[in-house]
Amino acid sequence: RRQVLGGDMTKYKLWQGYHDGPQCCARTCPGAPITIEAGTYGEQDCPNLFLCLEVGVLGGMCSACCAFDVSRRYQRDERGLKLDPTEARHHKCVGFFSNIMHSCRQMGMCLCISGCLVGTCAPDSAGGQDFAHEAKRASNACCRIAHTIWKGIMWTRVIAIGCMTTQMIHEASVEWDGQPKGKAPKPKEAPRSLVMEDRGGVDDSGTAATENEGITEITDMKMPWEQEAVKVEKRARA
Repeated sequence: RRQVLGGDMTKYKLWQGYHDGPQCCARTCPGAPITIEAGTYGEQDCPNLFLCLEVGVLGGMCSACCAFDVSRRYQRDERGLKLDPTEARHHKCVGFFSNIMHSCRQMGMCLCISGCLVGTCAPDSAGGQDFAHEAKRASNACCRIAHTIWKGIMWTRVIAIGCMTTQMIHEASVEWDGQPKGKAPKPKEAPRSLVMEDRGGVDDSGTAATENEGITEITDMKMPWEQEAVKVEKRARA
């Protein structure tokens, strides 16, 4: 974060203001904890202490990942950089496996609840107790699969953070003139109307084409079989 801020820790705020607003219980119940307002906790007086808390404590288990994500977003927004293609693929991959992980957890929870209900409602039934036992085993299997996917996502994120940190350090060492580096794609022009020129040929009536008839729009041209039909019609009239 210090390098991203250019060594000027007076710019530091808690999560640089990216997580301002209601969090936790305050999202559903206004007035409940926690609502974050960066810059109002005295970060400018002791930025190093607040940065240490941000990286190690305030975000729970994901404190370091959250702090890194804030640093990368700040550098990208400040310099007008686009999303790296590899980073975009990483986000899509993590999102895909996260959906599978959540589905496994939900399935495991449903199996566990179903087994408990059947085992409680039918304590004297051998079939009911067998179902409760097997449902518990299936629930544990789903939870283990979800936990394995979660560990894979975390290790993938750790490897990606190492690669992207090197990229950020290199970007911070490059001289910057203060202008956005990202270039917006140029808008494509609408296709122009195409024309075909008649290079002094002779029309069907045997007369040479005049200068005004030298250019024919494509929309007025006819397909070969349509031209043949026009010739037959002219002959019939003659």
